Amino acid sequence: MIDYAAIGKRIQKKRQERSITQEKLAEQVGSVVYLSKIENGRVYPTLETLSNICTELDTELAEVLSNTEMERKDYANDRVLELFNSCSVRVKPIALSLLEELAKL
Repeated sequence: MIDYAAIGKRIQKKRQERSITQEKLAEQVGSVVYLSKIENGRVYPTLETLSNICTELDTELAEVLSNTEMERKDYANDRVLELFNSCSVRVKPIALSLLEELAKL
């Protein structure tokens, strides 16, 4: 999952560092309302839109996107359940025991 609020804050900071108003940047990339929502993390812009914003701000897209992935507690839950359910009745206690031990790490 991507942290769009972090991306928005970085865009806002870059825009302010370059003394560019939202209105001026919005002329190049869309509406002021949309840009405001991007900066506040309330919308999920396309990669193309983010790239256009970065071009206008003379900023690398990688700089705006780096380290924005949020850790999810439910990561791969569906896959674990799928694998567990595909185990035979004989193997399920072993798999469960392994998961319990791994959870302690």
